[in-house]
Amino acid sequence: MAQVFVGVSVGFLACTVPVETGPPIADPAATASRLLQRSGPDEPTFVRFEWTYSDRRGSVDGDGAARFNPPDSLRLDLFTSGEIAMAVALAGPALTSLGQIEDVEVPPGAFLFAMAGLFRPAQGMPPRGFEVDGDTVLVYGTDAEKLYFFARAGRLVKVEERRHGSLRLKVDLEWGAGERTAWPEKAEFRDLEEPNRVRWTIGETRVREASYPSDIFTLPDER
Repeated sequence: MAQVFVGVSVGFLACTVPVETGPPIADPAATASRLLQRSGPDEPTFVRFEWTYSDRRGSVDGDGAARFNPPDSLRLDLFTSGEIAMAVALAGPALTSLGQIEDVEVPPGAFLFAMAGLFRPAQGMPPRGFEVDGDTVLVYGTDAEKLYFFARAGRLVKVEERRHGSLRLKVDLEWGAGERTAWPEKAEFRDLEEPNRVRWTIGETRVREASYPSDIFTLPDER
């Protein structure tokens, strides 16, 4: 099965954002802890969404269903023409998938979480933090490869991966007007090294009284 990576023109590859030149945050670990606590609903939730994948060959779209158990269990089922085409499940750092859409790959876990508005960086990595153009930016990784999480008003609005300063992966989020909205209205993921793009628009969200069974967040290995 493939990974859903998305891209734009090669010109973006050379672009850099001087994030680390912004004023540093005094306690980035505490900032990350607050964002982690505020990111995502507190209750098990069912979500309907519409999705589109496009590349040089054209595009495919459909609808989907997401099931979420707080704090970090997320399952996505993607449908085309009424049939399930792909399922992706995240349980903390573990990502599993089932089914196949030809030549489409699943984004890395932090980016899948981000598309649902969830700030879920890899554990054990101490961040650095900066204030940039009104955003709080938490930076994880090494000089060779870094992850940038941009937050505004306590919400995740963008995630970037840069390798040796070049932008490679990116998620952009759009939120509704309500301060307590737990899910973004729209999300777009792009892999700038490949001419691919994935978007989804979230529709119905429904809170559940009981958690989903934990086994739905681990899909069987097809290999």
